[in-house]
Amino acid sequence: MSLDFRLLDTASFFLFALTLYFLSVLSKRLGEVLGLKKYYYIYYAGIIFTFLASIVMALPQAELETRLFGYGFFAFGLTLGLIASIKYWGWLIKELVWGQI
Repeated sequence: MSLDFRLLDTASFFLFALTLYFLSVLSKRLGEVLGLKKYYYIYYAGIIFTFLASIVMALPQAELETRLFGYGFFAFGLTLGLIASIKYWGWLIKELVWGQI
């Protein structure tokens, strides 16, 4: 894999981790207002896996198996972010689909 693609993977995975962080901050505030459980910890786990994937992809001698672990960590981190997003923001989708908005 060339340096350009490795750098692109690393940067994009890091930016996804940053996006999960912003979602965790917003969801924490929303959860405090609505009195929901602390599901934002799921975001933190997703951030850890996504950031770990960013580090794995930045390794200079990453073989195919190592890159596959990086992609697996990334996919798992985003899946955790999706689960937390559904927990916090699922009501909004229901309201838009079945509500009077």
